[in-house]
Amino acid sequence: MDKYVIIGIVLVLCVLMVIYTQTGGNSTPKLSLKQQIEKAFPQYKVIDKFNGVAICKEDSRKFLEELVIIRVDAEQSKNIRDTGITKILTYSKQPSLAQIRKDIAGHIS
Repeated sequence: MDKYVIIGIVLVLCVLMVIYTQTGGNSTPKLSLKQQIEKAFPQYKVIDKFNGVAICKEDSRKFLEELVIIRVDAEQSKNIRDTGITKILTYSKQPSLAQIRKDIAGHIS
């Protein structure tokens, strides 16, 4: 009979441990791509543009120059294009900040 009590206590502790570890991860809210980029590049202005996000800087006349446009399109594979001073990045899923930094290295600092 003592074996069954010990096994029952161990099972209850295991269930409580699983519940505790599974509910602890939901406390931090997930940031959108725009919010992540705003935090990563505070010296630039980040705007929503063409179903994506654009990283811009103000020129001398207070107009926004688009330096990088980031789009997420599930139907396309990763694509990086340069058009003048603008670099257009297309991803099939939301990229990490490390991936974005690697892809725009040398274009903006």
